[in-house]
Amino acid sequence: MPQQARRGTFLRVATAAAAITALLAPAATAAPRPDAVRQGLNALVRTDHLPGALATVTDRDGRTRTYTAGAEDGQVRIGSNTKTFTAVVVLQLVGEGRIGLDTPVDTHLPGLVRGEGIDGRHITVRQLLQHTSGLPDYEADDTDAILGRRYLEPRDILDTALRHKAAFPPGTSWAYSNTNYVVAGLIVQKVTGRPLAEEIDRRVIRPLGLRHTYFPAPGDTNNPGTPLLRATTRTRRAPRAATFTTSTPQRPGRRAR
Repeated sequence: MPQQARRGTFLRVATAAAAITALLAPAATAAPRPDAVRQGLNALVRTDHLPGALATVTDRDGRTRTYTAGAEDGQVRIGSNTKTFTAVVVLQLVGEGRIGLDTPVDTHLPGLVRGEGIDGRHITVRQLLQHTSGLPDYEADDTDAILGRRYLEPRDILDTALRHKAAFPPGTSWAYSNTNYVVAGLIVQKVTGRPLAEEIDRRVIRPLGLRHTYFPAPGDTNNPGTPLLRATTRTRRAPRAATFTTSTPQRPGRRAR
């Protein structure tokens, strides 16, 4: 190829390369867009003071990305996972013949569960566990702020719920209500003569070797919130019969002990 032709070809290639570089340069130097998911998790840790947070996002193409924030290990209130522990204790007592699933609540708590459209004589233990009792949720009141400041006895929480009318007649529908498990806990206490926390510890926590799981005592403010079971993920191995699963930022799905 003549030298002049080679020079022309080189100039055209160089010009094209320069144009491509000019097009790509802004993309390379532009600041990355903030990630809304990561910002949200960081806010939960920094602003709401959670020990850790985890989220998994799947896009429309099926690609999955996992986000984490906070510490790997820590203690957290497990909230409504406590209901699983309560249900286990109730069913153990059913197996022992001390509670009947289709026995009316009034059999164990005579006259206690009464309100507008509410009658413990027509609500069964099974309906409590299955959220088909129609009992109103005590969280219809602003109880989070109250429970954050002081401890309330289960009877006090039940009284709060009974200010409201029934959600529906027992057994005719379904609605999640925390009040169901408050009543279930009171039945456990009445039947065994021991507080629910002691029965959960004796029947579930200790037999399973859940050494870092416990029911906080009144006044325990290490982790603010309602007085429910708390789990920590410091121990790596877990019993096969673990009754719930918790996740840590670095090891999603690791079971708690």
